[in-house]
Amino acid sequence: MAEPGAPESARREANRPVAATDEMIGRLIGGRYRLVRRLGSGGMGTVYLCEHAALSRRYALKVLHADRASDPEVVERFRQEARAAAAIDQENVVDVLDYGEDPSGELFYVMEALDGRTLAQVMREDGPLQVERALALFEQVCRALGAAHGRGVIHRDVKPDNVLVERLEDGSERAKLIDFGISHVPGNDRLTRDGEIIGTPEYMSPEQASGGEVDALTDVYAAGVLAYELLTGTLPLLGTTAVATLVAHQTQVPEAPSARRPGIPAEVDRLVLRMLAKKPADRFPSMRALAAEVMRLRVTSFSQAGGRDGGWGGGGWDDERGGTGSGGTISLSALPPVGQAFAPMPAPSSPTLPHQRLRPVLPRVALAGVAVVLILAAVIAVTLLRPGAEGKASAGPAVAPAATLTSPLTATPTPTATPTATPTAPPTATPTATPTATTSATTSAAPSLPATEPPAPPVARPAPRAAPPAEPRPAAGDVKDPYATPADPLKPDPFR
Repeated sequence: MAEPGAPESARREANRPVAATDEMIGRLIGGRYRLVRRLGSGGMGTVYLCEHAALSRRYALKVLHADRASDPEVVERFRQEARAAAAIDQENVVDVLDYGEDPSGELFYVMEALDGRTLAQVMREDGPLQVERALALFEQVCRALGAAHGRGVIHRDVKPDNVLVERLEDGSERAKLIDFGISHVPGNDRLTRDGEIIGTPEYMSPEQASGGEVDALTDVYAAGVLAYELLTGTLPLLGTTAVATLVAHQTQVPEAPSARRPGIPAEVDRLVLRMLAKKPADRFPSMRALAAEVMRLRVTSFSQAGGRDGGWGGGGWDDERGGTGSGGTISLSALPPVGQAFAPMPAPSSPTLPHQRLRPVLPRVALAGVAVVLILAAVIAVTLLRPGAEGKASAGPAVAPAATLTSPLTATPTPTATPTATPTAPPTATPTATPTATTSATTSAAPSLPATEPPAPPVARPAPRAAPPAEPRPAAGDVKDPYATPADPLKPDPFR
């Protein structure tokens, strides 16, 4: 028995005899689909769970009612329903796989088998949905209708009975739009007569209720009625009869959803009331624009609420709101700290003090200075020992290189640098020059040491050695060139 106030199609279906449909159980339809059990019935046909005889895979099969198979228009609508659903190919639209006629005369088409409940059953069993859950399912319905409109298909019968909700393996919910029986498909205008009223009165737009032209905005209005019912559990406009309901949709303005259910955000009120605008131009321009607005509300409004409630547990998202978490957007502030997802970083090493950084550098600088001085001393020694440089060596300017040699050595903290480099001076240098230069270089270089270094101990200077006796210089005529060779008397001078 149908409930009071139910649509006329539902009352006719409730009065339809069930015995005839039960006789279909076990039959093989189309030579390959065996009917397992009855799933439900609509205005045009009955849906069964079937199993493919060869593949042992289960599907849903819809059979046209035998008492309506004699009407050519009904037969054409049944065929159009299968073609319309098969042409859309979107994840939120039921997938139609096959169409045929049984040898006994029954028309049927095969769909994917969906394990779930209709939105009407969900509301009867769960009551009005929480706002987050309602918007998550409603957004999927909008996307399904947007895909249908992209193919030129106008559903014209959007209601909770035609939306199936299935639960996926990850616990989320997915909405599926079904029953395109009275949809408007391009090229089949002859099935829609001017002035004819087709649809469910409780969900019909004002232009549809008056028999006017329908388009995508007609589905936008019906979707608004669906959203209103999901949020409040009641219809926005309802008369005592079907005609009174049609008149109410044309003349009355519904109250805001929050007036019937406190706590609904004002933005959601504005969203629903805009869909229910009497003039099509005042509604959302398209179903895709509506889906985008619903997604924006979910992201901006309820993701922040999820972050405040903790989001990830402790009676947060699912427990306090009664939702399933399907489609719920969780803010980034609700994510667990990054440190919990990665191994802790190793502790940093102890800081290095400035004097600890300078200590390894000073020996390298000293060694480099010693190397430079040794190279300079070797160059000077070679220059002095070259023939013809004896006069320059006796003049005594070799004292300056000795001072240059010892000056960088005494700047190092190593006290043995000065006596090591002292013997490199040429023997012709005066013996008093080296100790004096060493003393002055040490005194001037001492302040350059770091403040943290203790002062270097005094260096014991060796006693000056006696100068070797000067050798008598030969006369200018007695000096013989060691590289000169006697001329060959047998060969004449070629340059003479």
